[in-house]
Amino acid sequence: MQKVKSSRHVIPSNFTVLNLGVIFLCLLLFVLFIPGSTFAANPFPHYPVIDSNVRFWEKIYSRYSTSQAVIHDSKNLGIVYEIVPILSHRLPGSSKLNKPILKGIKKKYSRILSQLAKGVQPRSADEKRVAALFAKSSSKRLTEAADLVRAQIGQKDRFFEGVIRSGAYIDEIKTIFKKKGLPEDLAYLPHVESSFNLKAYSKFGASGIWQFTRPTGKQFLTINYVVDERQDPILASHAAAQFLKKNYKLLGSWPLALTAYNYGPAGMLRAKKSHLRYEKIFTHYNQGYFKFASRNFYSEFLAAVKVAKKLENEPSLKLHKPKKTLHFTLPAYIAIRDLCKYFNVSVSTIKKLNPALRRSVLQGKKFIPKGYALRLPYTSQQKNLIAKIPGHLYHKRQKPTQFYRVRPGDTAGKIAHAHRVSLKSLRSTNNLDTNASIFVGQNLRIPDKYSRKKVETPRSISPNRQKVTVRNRVAGASQVNKNNLPLLADSKKNKPAWKKIQQSRSVVLGELSIFNISRRNNITQGTVTVQPQESMELLADWLKISARSLRKLNGFSDSHQLHPDEKIHIALVNISAKKFEEHRFDFHLETEEDFFNAYKIVGVSSYTVKNGDTVWDICRKRFDLPLWLLKKYNINLNFGSLRSSQQLTIPIVKAI
Repeated sequence: MQKVKSSRHVIPSNFTVLNLGVIFLCLLLFVLFIPGSTFAANPFPHYPVIDSNVRFWEKIYSRYSTSQAVIHDSKNLGIVYEIVPILSHRLPGSSKLNKPILKGIKKKYSRILSQLAKGVQPRSADEKRVAALFAKSSSKRLTEAADLVRAQIGQKDRFFEGVIRSGAYIDEIKTIFKKKGLPEDLAYLPHVESSFNLKAYSKFGASGIWQFTRPTGKQFLTINYVVDERQDPILASHAAAQFLKKNYKLLGSWPLALTAYNYGPAGMLRAKKSHLRYEKIFTHYNQGYFKFASRNFYSEFLAAVKVAKKLENEPSLKLHKPKKTLHFTLPAYIAIRDLCKYFNVSVSTIKKLNPALRRSVLQGKKFIPKGYALRLPYTSQQKNLIAKIPGHLYHKRQKPTQFYRVRPGDTAGKIAHAHRVSLKSLRSTNNLDTNASIFVGQNLRIPDKYSRKKVETPRSISPNRQKVTVRNRVAGASQVNKNNLPLLADSKKNKPAWKKIQQSRSVVLGELSIFNISRRNNITQGTVTVQPQESMELLADWLKISARSLRKLNGFSDSHQLHPDEKIHIALVNISAKKFEEHRFDFHLETEEDFFNAYKIVGVSSYTVKNGDTVWDICRKRFDLPLWLLKKYNINLNFGSLRSSQQLTIPIVKAI
């Protein structure tokens, strides 16, 4: 009986142990594969199909400098035709000089491939070398390759500098991702996006080390004329972690989530529905804007992680170190000048420690906002000062934007005198030319009190500085525009007098005003002309109403997208006309200031519109320009109706 009892007792015991083992194994597998887990097995798989692409980008980041161009096949990155020496990007005008060189080299290989596709036997060394690269390829593949010759500038020196810069932030960024349950290696993504350059800014508005566009950034960050948190590497890293986690939850794998960072979550979801897995998407998907950059984004990331980690372990490489700072949240608004004086720090120090603060704050046009988490140099003295900030330094409200719309008969001198500011400060604030040229309908920003030093009367200003340029929006507008915009002439005497031509721009903002304001159905309404970069959601946000109600007011469907020069009705229910115009004015100034902090205009060219051209194609595909910049140089341009043979003035843009 005892044996039986013992046997019956032992069997359940073994069974329990077995079950516990199974449960433990299941839990382990769950932990290994739960979405976003830092313990996930191989979160960044290295698929065989992208092997040659990853190796290509490793060489771009570690072997070839910005003084070298790699001429290659854009479909198979394992096919490299030639390494071409070019002028370094650091040399003025290098891009313009390199362009025809690279164009000629690409044409050369396109011609060779076309000839080989026709069955012409190779004769020269170059022809034989190319033929060997495509030894077993069909004539169809050779014909295809003729259209896929591409030049990639090396990045070794830029990448090296980026790794040095990353030392100040990489550990904290890894901690941010780890706390959110994400793979720490995601912290290396800024090497692909910006080389950890805090000032990185694209022509189309992507900003900071994570290169957030405004619409995406606004989902997670504060972006306005006072603060742009995209510029702060730590704040932006918190946002990047949220965005990437959201992508992963939507798409289910890191290769897809990372590609969505470049291509967009919605587009990547469509790609996944079509081809299910990353490898299939990489090989076969070719819809919309899923082109070379999006297809290679994940490969670039894998290469960047490998190259960056290798450089980090180089004993001779001295990485930047994090700065120890004090943090405190402002209980109210405060002027930068008062803050710097109280803490005995320079504006440049505040800017370095608080890169999210915009120029409007640093120049005193706006207060540092209430609730902002300010960083200060870490000292015991500063800690004591924080606790004793006198109340009179604080302000209850933000400093309003003061602007004045030019009327017939106005002069810059008269406007300056009426607002008790100097003509010099008015010119500087609005980037007017040396003659202080203004035009009817133009909105001028009125300088704050710090700029109000010497007030000039109209008599003290020469007559040629008082003249208002009256621009006819239809007839002759283009000619007047060419005379007043900052065009860089060939002869020195015709060049703008400003040291930085990017500052010589007169903001065409007369069209930002509301017109036809009236009461309809007990609601104050008005009409506005839609400007480039404006959307239904953005206008609704300024009006403090829903986008849905704005669509309803205009009889628009849910799918209707605004286009520049479209006229729409707005409802002034929750905000005054002046406040709406202030928000709008600040937004467009913010856009221009960001652009001209990163780029300058070095000249102009002309373009004759062809049949089938659209403004979008001209800007994005042909000249790589934002729409608003083309509009500035072509005041009478109608975005909705280009004319064949129409002449456009094209600004030539160079990165600073």
